[in-house]
Amino acid sequence: MIRIISAALRATVQDRGRFGQLRAGVPPSGPADPFAFAAANALVGNDPDAAAIEIVGSPFTFRCDDRRVIAVTGRDVALRLRDRIAGWTAVFARAGEEVRIVAGERSRFGYLAVSGGITTDTVLGSRATYLPARLGRALQAGDALPIGAMRVDPTRAGRTLVAPEYQDEQVRAITGPHAERFTEEALAVFLSSTFQVDASSDRMATRLGGPDVVARQGEILTCGVLAGAVQVPSGGAPIVLLADHQATGGYPVIATIITADLGRVAQRLPGEPLRFVRVARDRAVAALRDERRAFAAIA
Repeated sequence: MIRIISAALRATVQDRGRFGQLRAGVPPSGPADPFAFAAANALVGNDPDAAAIEIVGSPFTFRCDDRRVIAVTGRDVALRLRDRIAGWTAVFARAGEEVRIVAGERSRFGYLAVSGGITTDTVLGSRATYLPARLGRALQAGDALPIGAMRVDPTRAGRTLVAPEYQDEQVRAITGPHAERFTEEALAVFLSSTFQVDASSDRMATRLGGPDVVARQGEILTCGVLAGAVQVPSGGAPIVLLADHQATGGYPVIATIITADLGRVAQRLPGEPLRFVRVARDRAVAALRDERRAFAAIA
């Protein structure tokens, strides 16, 4: 068992997502920062489908009943056991040892993976928490969560991964399905402007302020949407959909953030800048392959 001593501002169990339920209006949920989540599981030797804990705020403190390899990833995060240990590092934790996860000033989402994975009950085929529909709940001090059998040797401790450049304000995007709804001038504004993250951003979407990006007149049919879609409402302020996005949307999608950069959007703090750079599909695929190679290197 993993026993929660303090649960920070908010902590939830997440796996890769609840796929196949959008038809019923249930979003995939899962991690807001997919790369950091996957990296935490890879560092401790878990399968990619294993569940971990997404943490907002600080401190998050816990202990495990038996020895485990643990890792915390995300933006500006660290572990404190006997000493302070940088994030993105696999660490050996003894049975009953109190571990504290510390979030810095630039932190937004952190991910704690424990060897064996969190093995709470599945709902609709997933352990991902979706608070608006009460699929799971926020963790609290005193909670005890089951974890799977440890399958890795403690010598795995010390392995590291390089964190993304979270400070980089540029994110890559491919042309969206409704690009023809925008004039060349509007597309130029979208690709040349610096936007600021709005304080109303959450796990559903990162909302942006800045120059208006105006679509051509006329409505579009409501269509399915996915994480990374950049919608442009009638007011002209772009919205980047994230893990808890709605099932359908009626705003034109000007671009789609590539999978490799989606976490860097989610990790931006209110007031921080964000710029879009258009890339071709092959660049998006290559970036995803680079991620997989990095994980394979520590297997």
